[in-house]
Amino acid sequence: MTRKHLHVKLLAAALLLASAQTALAAGPTSGTAAGTDVTNTASVSYQVGGVTQTAPAAGVATFKVDRLVNVTVAEVDGGYTMVTPGLTAQAVTFTVTNNTNSVMDYRLDAANAADPHGGTDSFDPGTYTYYVDDGDGIYNAADTQVTFLDEMAPDESRTVHVVADIPVAVVDGQTAGVSLQATARDGGVAGTEGALTVQTAGANTAGVDNVFGDVAGTAAGDGARDGKHSASDAYQVAAATISVTKTSTVISDPFNSTVDPKAIPGAVVQYCIAVANASTTTAASNIAVTDPIPTGTTYVAGTLHAGDTNCSPTATSLQTDVAGDSNPNGTSGSVVGGTVSTLVPTVGANATATTIFNVTID
Repeated sequence: MTRKHLHVKLLAAALLLASAQTALAAGPTSGTAAGTDVTNTASVSYQVGGVTQTAPAAGVATFKVDRLVNVTVAEVDGGYTMVTPGLTAQAVTFTVTNNTNSVMDYRLDAANAADPHGGTDSFDPGTYTYYVDDGDGIYNAADTQVTFLDEMAPDESRTVHVVADIPVAVVDGQTAGVSLQATARDGGVAGTEGALTVQTAGANTAGVDNVFGDVAGTAAGDGARDGKHSASDAYQVAAATISVTKTSTVISDPFNSTVDPKAIPGAVVQYCIAVANASTTTAASNIAVTDPIPTGTTYVAGTLHAGDTNCSPTATSLQTDVAGDSNPNGTSGSVVGGTVSTLVPTVGANATATTIFNVTID
């Protein structure tokens, strides 16, 4: 063979290899479909004494592509799902991708898990339901409730919302880790969850064998090559932390006036109810205070204030005492039937709002 002919052959081989690599890169990541028969035929020609002889029968080898079972579950948003105490139908979101070279079903199972975002898991929502997203990536009424993913094509990915109710008793800053695990089930019948996929033991058979190729996940007991995969997300509670302090101060009496006044009949006593929000992140809204006028005292008309930040009343917080009226600062207050009532629209993070009124001792 001449050097020129060798160069041509090497160039052709290089082009063929590059073409094969390009085709592989463009093809499905799951690979050749399970159950595909791969057939190779080899032919031989030869000569005896320079004379071409009758060719022998062609050599044919056929094997069947086995099923490489592999699934990936991934958390979507990379951070906490923020919730408040008592909220219902709150979703953490995942994608489930069928990397298997075959149509598959996948059983869905969620459970309380470690917080993947660095916090300490401290509550369990308890009951989970699963919804396949309708394409907008947001949990809503258009999504479809499921218990398993039906007939997933090779390389298909679906978005799954794991939905739970948040307990009322949780407090600001608590977190709850949630894992979603997808377990391989045999596909093939639409609308019916297939049988659990089992890895083939022993030597390669003439049929379609199952080989597990998944990596370890985050759920308890989810190891590598076990026919399932899992990932975790977490809820974090953002809640107001409210405390109430009520004080009474004698501000005058008929004999001492405002100098060292005493709690004698005819004295004026100021009540202050302070609602404090210790949360560093979350405001409280619609703070309603009710307080009956104490027996043995009489309310001093025109002394009701709401919305100040401390127990020193200001002109802007003064109320009319009439039910239904509102103050320019957005608060409202009334004294009806011997009961003081106020409403403050918002108490911000690390803020305080007070209700203040005076009574005389009978």
